[in-house]
Amino acid sequence: MTEAPRSGGLYGTVLVLAVVIALTKSGHAEAEIVLGGVLITTLVFYVVHVYADVLAARVTSPDRSWTSLAREIGHEEIAIVEAAILPCLPLLLGTLGVLDREAASWGAIGCGLVSLFGWGLLVGRALGYDGVRSLLFGAANVALGGLMVLLKVLVH
Repeated sequence: MTEAPRSGGLYGTVLVLAVVIALTKSGHAEAEIVLGGVLITTLVFYVVHVYADVLAARVTSPDRSWTSLAREIGHEEIAIVEAAILPCLPLLLGTLGVLDREAASWGAIGCGLVSLFGWGLLVGRALGYDGVRSLLFGAANVALGGLMVLLKVLVH
């Protein structure tokens, strides 16, 4: 039996897309500002998730140590941070001057949409669905991300 995928990767990907879109809405944020915003936001949300889950776990397991729980839950939630890696690559290229500001931000959004598709495939496979149904899960995740991008375009 396939282990169910954890939600942190999908959550982290949507979080990164939201930060990129929010910071690039004006069309003036440089790639390093967007990159910093993504990294800081991702780390803060990761720490908050770990902290909240540790507190909740202490209620059901008061005999477990804080550090033991933090290590275990930190490992479980690391996908929130990992979700930022792929979208940060074009932002890093923008920071280094390889890509212009717009190409870097659209590259990050594109990477996020590819990640959403991958998460949909993963969920479909974990549910035991065939290739077509798994592709539909991927497409549904991209539709959610695409809606965010469409809103960015309409507001911008």
